[in-house]
Amino acid sequence: MKYIFQTGHGKGLAKAELQAVHGNDCILDEVDDGFVVETELTDPIAHLNRLGGVVRITEILQSGSVNMPLNFEEWVVKGVDAGLEKKEGKIRYGVSMHPKSEGVLTKILKNSKNRLKEDLGSNVRFVNKDFQNLSSVQAWHENLLAPGAVELHLFKSDTKWYMVKTVAIQDFESYSYRDYDRPARSAKNGMFPPKVAQELINLAVGTMVPTDKFCIYDPFCGSGTVLQEAWLMGFSTQGSDLSMQCVADTKENMDWIKAEGQLEGPPYVFEKDALDLTKKDLPEGPFAIVSETTLGPILTKPLPEAELLQVHAELQGLYDGFFANLKKIAPKGTIMVFTAPYHRVGGDRLFLEHLPEILAEHTEIIPLSDHARPSLFFERKDQLVSREIWKVRIV
Repeated sequence: MKYIFQTGHGKGLAKAELQAVHGNDCILDEVDDGFVVETELTDPIAHLNRLGGVVRITEILQSGSVNMPLNFEEWVVKGVDAGLEKKEGKIRYGVSMHPKSEGVLTKILKNSKNRLKEDLGSNVRFVNKDFQNLSSVQAWHENLLAPGAVELHLFKSDTKWYMVKTVAIQDFESYSYRDYDRPARSAKNGMFPPKVAQELINLAVGTMVPTDKFCIYDPFCGSGTVLQEAWLMGFSTQGSDLSMQCVADTKENMDWIKAEGQLEGPPYVFEKDALDLTKKDLPEGPFAIVSETTLGPILTKPLPEAELLQVHAELQGLYDGFFANLKKIAPKGTIMVFTAPYHRVGGDRLFLEHLPEILAEHTEIIPLSDHARPSLFFERKDQLVSREIWKVRIV
């Protein structure tokens, strides 16, 4: 089957996640807000719950060349009729375009509604407010996966238009709940988004089916976001941190998620400086390391470049010591996916200049992009500290 995976914030990271989970050759085409992927999905909703970078999974119903005149109204009428599981009672549908053309979408919605009323009866309405595209949150609240409803999208690539039917919508309420409602949450102990944690885990484990026989270890566990998401995915977990408070917060949060998710067996969390880890501290069975490493001091205002460079020098010393030690104690072939900080100075990104050299000295860098620095970026507007994502292998 062919699907379009609609991506959320950070399309490049979402692409890398899809290629890790489905294989490097899974992407057939790129559309305005996502990627065309050929794969087999027995449970799209369960699969979407594993993907942090995807907000919808949609099944392709029809496609046509961008160079040909296409009757989108006819596409939508057929798509709604075919996509409904129940055709009596109130029938609701939504249509979105990527890229959005408000005039075209308005015409499609008005004309398709008239056609559908003729075919299915008078109780048909579209849910697009003011003829705008539907966000995943709006589609969720409109319950467009119900039997008497359907959500369609028109996606454009360089060569094709695709019409798709939504088969899974990201459960944003669950992400929000396990991010903001955790009992131990503070800026000091880290505010790592669960979605990004999922993406990093998927980059580390790839096509592996989650199993408690494989461990995700986080040596900078903060408040436990990586451990939480790995545990919910089905992996065993282990964490450590230099801070006694972080260890306590992680344990509190994991006890909370255990009760919420009806999970078994608390993860092993202990206090330890990541630079002083020994072989005995590492998981006994097969494992990968996934971590939001230290992002440096919490900033409330931009620092002068000279001060930032001093912060960078200290962080680079930490990374050098950590990876030098990890090379001595970790089994060869161990994968680590982690975030490192970078800062904005004016309109430019100020990276840890020597981090690539440090990683190349102690590990094998696995490229995540074709950038000069083969990493990925995760940033939001006006953030003082952003994340650079790396993947390495212990050699």
